[in-house]
Amino acid sequence: MPPSRHVKLRRFPARAFTLIELIVVMALLVIGAAMVMPRMISFFRGRALSLEARRMLALVNYAQSRAVSEGVPVVLWFNPANSTYGQNVQTGFVDADGHASSFALESSLTLDAPVKDSPAVSELGDEKMGLPEGLPTIRFTPDGFYDWSSVTKLVIHQGTEAALQLVPTANRLSYEILPFTAN
Repeated sequence: MPPSRHVKLRRFPARAFTLIELIVVMALLVIGAAMVMPRMISFFRGRALSLEARRMLALVNYAQSRAVSEGVPVVLWFNPANSTYGQNVQTGFVDADGHASSFALESSLTLDAPVKDSPAVSELGDEKMGLPEGLPTIRFTPDGFYDWSSVTKLVIHQGTEAALQLVPTANRLSYEILPFTAN
């Protein structure tokens, strides 16, 4: 009979992280987060500006499509004083507009929209065509084109850091988002 073999298993003592090692790791994580935080803040601020500009452009495209599909003039209005904007069917064409909508800008953003010197008037010159008094507007006619008296530049500012503008496209059929450049 062969001799029996006793295999001794070596037991290693259980190892764990010490409190000091955990504190050092946590300190390194805090230092790393402190270095990344300023860039993350500017990233999220830039996202708010971009998101608001895209939402405004989507509303412009929606209003244009709505004017064509419903066969009535649709007005986009902008109120820089209280940082709101929206769209509705021009007054006088429907009794109640169930699809009218309005939006408020994110708190860190401001809107700059110049008012035209000569507001839109009817062909007879005897009315203001139901447009909001003193507010900049974009008016889409049932053929899908915007009115000549519509705003030609909307600027969305984010403090003094950045700004985007909505301006008519080169073919003047719609609007587009461009970086703001002071003229």
